[in-house]
Amino acid sequence: MKRCPSCSLSNANDAEFCIGCGLALSGIAADDRADPAAVRKAAEYLANGTLVDGKYQIERVLGEGGMGVVYLARDIHTETPVVVKSIRTQFADRPEFRSRTLAEGRALARIDHPNVVRLNAVVVEHAALYLVMQFIDGEPLDQMIERHVAARTPIPLEQVLSIFRMILQGVGAAHGEGLIHRDLKPANILIRKRDGVAKVTDFGIAKGEEDAKAGRGVTKGIIGSLAYMAPEQVRGQRDLDKRVDIYALGILLFELLIGRVPFDAPSDYEIMRMHAETPVPNVTALRPDVPRYIDDAVQRACAKDRDVRFANTEDFLAALTEPHPLRPVTAPLMVPPVATAELTAPPIMEPVRIAPRPIEPPRGDTGEGASLPPGPRPEPHRRRLWPWLLGAGAIAAAASTALYFGASDGPGPKPIGSTGGQPGTKAPALADAAAAEVVVAPPSPLAALAGNWRSTSNRDFLAVLAPDDTLEFRIQQASQHPRTGYEAGDVRFRLSVIPGSTNEFAVEDHLRPTPPAGVEYDPSTSRETCVGVWTAVKGKKLLAQFDGASGLTVDVVQIRTTADKFKTQGKKVVSCVNLAAAPSDPIESKLSRIP
Repeated sequence: MKRCPSCSLSNANDAEFCIGCGLALSGIAADDRADPAAVRKAAEYLANGTLVDGKYQIERVLGEGGMGVVYLARDIHTETPVVVKSIRTQFADRPEFRSRTLAEGRALARIDHPNVVRLNAVVVEHAALYLVMQFIDGEPLDQMIERHVAARTPIPLEQVLSIFRMILQGVGAAHGEGLIHRDLKPANILIRKRDGVAKVTDFGIAKGEEDAKAGRGVTKGIIGSLAYMAPEQVRGQRDLDKRVDIYALGILLFELLIGRVPFDAPSDYEIMRMHAETPVPNVTALRPDVPRYIDDAVQRACAKDRDVRFANTEDFLAALTEPHPLRPVTAPLMVPPVATAELTAPPIMEPVRIAPRPIEPPRGDTGEGASLPPGPRPEPHRRRLWPWLLGAGAIAAAASTALYFGASDGPGPKPIGSTGGQPGTKAPALADAAAAEVVVAPPSPLAALAGNWRSTSNRDFLAVLAPDDTLEFRIQQASQHPRTGYEAGDVRFRLSVIPGSTNEFAVEDHLRPTPPAGVEYDPSTSRETCVGVWTAVKGKKLLAQFDGASGLTVDVVQIRTTADKFKTQGKKVVSCVNLAAAPSDPIESKLSRIP
């Protein structure tokens, strides 16, 4: 046997690559003293090159969890990457688990939403059980949060809300099919690299809501990730419903805004107690640039009594829209620093508020974890906090509309009310803190372009303001785009705001080229690869010009493809290859508003 020096798994003597992590094993001597436990663990892994369902070829391990091992694989027929999740044998061997997984897989496969990772297939092979899912080229949301923590910068509020709205819509789509996720957390949200779209994934412990309400199921104990569990989950209640996801979403929004989860403690028991009893810290006290209505939404989503929470994701989404967008919102200019000695006692949190609260200065709450001693950056999701909130326990000031970041005794401007960072200096009284008005930005100039449009080539589009604050021009009739593989509702192009401009916008063109004569797209296999996305051609950015009335001129792309860009089976195009390398030119498309 050969023992892998990377993951310590044992492999056959003639193995070229480790079946656990894919490391090359050439030159590694055989080891007949392989650990039997490692051998048993190795049996849980599929060797690279293994075919699942006769067409999904395993390439490498992406990761693993309690339910199974996740692989990157490739569909040998279409050459498209997919993700294959192999359910562990201790679960897959149970007839009741298999039948329930198949039933829930059928429900999950019905979810056709841009913010949910698509389930392609559930595969049963002898005793094995696999889930085949869409592959997303991007990063998990927890890694994005970690990057911002390491860079000592918060995720901008607009970006937080854009991402979170997409998450809400994806979870809402699952709820619409009767599924509750039960394990929502940043690690289960993927942010696609090419366009920043958020996708909810890993429904590995999802359950049909009717079964959950009735307490049906074979799972024993507490299910989920402790940092995001609703009080009824940590208490082991069986009659769960979609409001456990609402609670987890509230925790997730808090983490996006602040950089850590609200509850942390040395023991799991203490974290469970805090979920059941301790109110979530006020967001505005920790990050003063966050409007009160967002804080109110977090508090309501994380209410201990599930009857007080939002009933559904639609209500949560509506609560994240400022009811008076043009009215100035008074916000504190700063949160006074708190002396280190004062942080030994836990902060007193306000009770959960449901109705919108009057504007009031924060009380200087630091939240759980603000009194952590200096040292290495803690592990993700447990003691993570935007670094400007740490140091000597001070909360940085917000100057005008921007937060002040940096050491109080360094060069540059000092926070109002700062004591200069001298050890042991008591902070000024809260009544001495200055306050300023922060004016909410006006609506996006793209909002004026929403509605129906028609091109000079008589193609109709519906312009819709998307959750990421772009304007999507969606195809209304596929018949107006013959042989290109577009379907009604597809995005033909999208516009985004150029700072400082109200009538010129950046263009992102989503082009499906016309296939060679004699063949047509197979929509079941070509949807992912046979579309190219362009934002510039020959070094020049694609732009759109609005005439201020009813005319729009948009730069789009014309490409010259060759047969080698299309992979065919018979008379069907099953996939496309490297469309971005095809010669391209910008052309103008003129559109007029349809009354």
